[in-house]
Amino acid sequence: MTTTGASDHALIAGCVNGDQQAWIQLLDRYKRQIYGVTVRFGFDVEDRHDVFQAVCLETLKSLSSLRNASSLRYWIITITVRQCSLLLKRKRQERGRELDEAALAVLDPGADTMQIYLAAEREKMLREAMEELPEPCRSLLELLFFSDERTSYLDVGGLFGWSKDSVGSARLRCLDKVRKILERKGF
Repeated sequence: MTTTGASDHALIAGCVNGDQQAWIQLLDRYKRQIYGVTVRFGFDVEDRHDVFQAVCLETLKSLSSLRNASSLRYWIITITVRQCSLLLKRKRQERGRELDEAALAVLDPGADTMQIYLAAEREKMLREAMEELPEPCRSLLELLFFSDERTSYLDVGGLFGWSKDSVGSARLRCLDKVRKILERKGF
């Protein structure tokens, strides 16, 4: 089965029938959303990978029971939130101490899974807008806003061959380009 650009319904059918390419494309389509939720929970890289693997196993195990292909995105986000919650509870038990306030806010019973889903949707839209950016804007914004390490304007300028003072104005121009792309997408 050729899965490139396939609908969620076709991917689900392929996965249930053991099509490895369908599984690869399904994971590729939803991995950013899964990782986006793990980031929101504040996990480190190793924990993010652990949650991703758990979500993959749960998704593969339960995919044949999904009744409506149009709810796949929401279903995967729900599985991810559940796996994140389980990991937080395990970590709490292992450490024998209270969760920090950020984790409690995420686990708050008032926190709606739909809110997490919508945040993941916004993150997906932002990532798509970032992919449309020309270089060096894409690299600049990824370095400034998406890197795990904080980088000074002096260091950023050195990487791009710019002065420290020109980094700020370049950042503003690039953010304006992202804003225009997001507006075009209806954000």
